[in-house]
Amino acid sequence: MNFHNIKQKIIFIFLGLSICFGLNLTLHDFDNPEASHILDTHVMDDILIVVGMIGGIEIYDISNPSILNHLAHFTLPNNGAGGGSKPNCVTTYGHYAYFTARNGVGIVNLENPSNPQYIGYIQNTNNMILENMDVYENILAVCAHTDGVLFFNLNSPENPSLIQTFETENAWAVELMYSEENNNSFAYVGSNSDVIILDINNSELNFLFTMEFNHSVKDLVINDDILYVALGSGGVSAFGLNGWFGGEPDFPIILDQFNTTGMANRLSVLGNKIAVSDWDDVEVLNWDWVSENLIKIGYKNTTRRTMAIAIKDNYIYSAEWATVQVMEYGEIDGPDIDLSAYEINYPFVENGDSNTMSIDITNNGNSLLEITDIFTTNNEFTISEFSNLLPGESQSIDVTYTAENINASGGLRIWSNDEDESDLTCEVNGNINGANIGESAPDFELEIVANGSGNYRLSEHLGEIIVLAFFSPG
Repeated sequence: MNFHNIKQKIIFIFLGLSICFGLNLTLHDFDNPEASHILDTHVMDDILIVVGMIGGIEIYDISNPSILNHLAHFTLPNNGAGGGSKPNCVTTYGHYAYFTARNGVGIVNLENPSNPQYIGYIQNTNNMILENMDVYENILAVCAHTDGVLFFNLNSPENPSLIQTFETENAWAVELMYSEENNNSFAYVGSNSDVIILDINNSELNFLFTMEFNHSVKDLVINDDILYVALGSGGVSAFGLNGWFGGEPDFPIILDQFNTTGMANRLSVLGNKIAVSDWDDVEVLNWDWVSENLIKIGYKNTTRRTMAIAIKDNYIYSAEWATVQVMEYGEIDGPDIDLSAYEINYPFVENGDSNTMSIDITNNGNSLLEITDIFTTNNEFTISEFSNLLPGESQSIDVTYTAENINASGGLRIWSNDEDESDLTCEVNGNINGANIGESAPDFELEIVANGSGNYRLSEHLGEIIVLAFFSPG
């Protein structure tokens, strides 16, 4: 088919302020599954699917949404290749689950979630780097980075047929929607720092519009005629569709931008709210029609690389690289403790010398947080005085390391009257030989092996936020 490449573009550059209100997330359950390097999670009715690039895929029964009831663990076949199938993203259609993996899009029948049945890989989806997906009615859209976006017909869910491929520079995220006002379907594709809008009409794709940002697009979700865009270190932006503030599906209008505290990576709908996996925390945002702003109404510091997020009712399932947590959004009558870090590493000092670093303790609840005890499990670490905290208050605790041996490790234990997190531990390590938080990073230069060419030198990006992710090859 012919794409109508109408050269319409708009560039969005934001200078936003974060507004913080009541922060109401209660921790209910936690699991450390066999799967690790967890990159995605998805809710299908009463089933939670967790995808680990290493270790495979986990299935949980969440008919009681506060409890992770593990049903099954399985892996996709690798068709003889080494290094595992490396699944990374998941979506569902009926009782079928579709997984992007190194050998293509895998199809699994979850009619009996305790006994997943592998069906096969979608034809001609191998030899691609595959990423996020979305399903609307009988259309499956699959992001394939430099190979574009693949659109499939799911009339035969065990044997999807390719409708068409839309070429992009680096397709990473996709969201499909139907507009009753326009009697038409649309696709929103995140490619590098662009969102490309496509008209899906009678299974044909027509290019409509490009939105350009100054940060990479990580995820897209539409809720109540608002398009939300996760922009990594650029936070989350909201755009009006279907008449809101003059916006239309083919020409969204900016409503607001919210600077999250970390790296906004994945989004999920929570009623009329949006939950954000924000690297080291989970944040819940809401579009407030009175103030016409995005406001933060929920927060929990996980510090465990929160990679993805899923929602059922008021329950949030946080996929955290090697763990899964369940949190409930709602009013918290009591205190709610949060730490700024769960690990402190001290650079080298000679025996007898000291180094002091700090950790922030915050009460995000609605009553007095009573710190009943703080102590360290190694006497080479000492702490400053502490006090109880009123709702919304924070205090910094100084933790001093005085070297007596070659190195030292231990835990900073914090006991409080927070019902769901009464005992927290921050790991402390002395005389660490390597880079530490707050220190200047050493310069390096490496060859670019994907999504570009040439060399990458860290010193050429002063003033920018740089994320280094280390993966095993193969």
